[in-house]
Amino acid sequence: MPAQYYVDVLRRRWRLLFGCVLAVGLLGAASLPLTYNNYTATVGFVVSVPDEPRVGTDYYMYNNLYAWQTSEYLIDDLGEVMKSRAFLNDVKQEVGDPSLNVVNLSRDVGTRRTHRVLRFTVTARTAEDAYRFAEGAVRVIEKKGGEYFAQLGADRARARVIDPPTVTWNLLSVRAGLDLAARVLLGGILGLTLVALAEMLDTSIRTARQVEELLGLPVLAEVPVMDRARS
Repeated sequence: MPAQYYVDVLRRRWRLLFGCVLAVGLLGAASLPLTYNNYTATVGFVVSVPDEPRVGTDYYMYNNLYAWQTSEYLIDDLGEVMKSRAFLNDVKQEVGDPSLNVVNLSRDVGTRRTHRVLRFTVTARTAEDAYRFAEGAVRVIEKKGGEYFAQLGADRARARVIDPPTVTWNLLSVRAGLDLAARVLLGGILGLTLVALAEMLDTSIRTARQVEELLGLPVLAEVPVMDRARS
């Protein structure tokens, strides 16, 4: 069939196609908050190492420089520790939520270092969960920070919270946006399928070509449709 035929079909039944796309898109958008983590809690930590005292010498020992460099190294190590399952298990025990899946939680945490400041982030489906997880991480650092630093070979290091947990709402992530686009595309395919089905079930005769195919006779003349605006 010529392309004009399909254009005419879509022109007549565009409401059906548009309705399917709109319905599936709205349902997909409504389900995104239930499927993806939409809230992020962020905590800021600073790590410091006390200067070593000068003993029996008048020479400059570069104590402050070494302490600063050690702090920066520890920030890198602590960032990896806070993403580990061991640390997240401690957070799970501190929060007291046995249903918390540490494997899934490990995909939703992150760290970012700026000089000697470490930003710990955790995402969750609700603002309450995000804040609860971040607050649990703070309590673990306050209670067991010495043990973690001892494992990193820095017994004298200390971690202090400089920014308490704050929760922000996330815009759609790339993954969620692609998911929504795929659902809209699925709505379009469903709409086209319904349009084709409705056209197959429609017994109306609309064109001269359909008359010729049905009767096997050529069409000699057509009465044009008058424009309603002129009539």
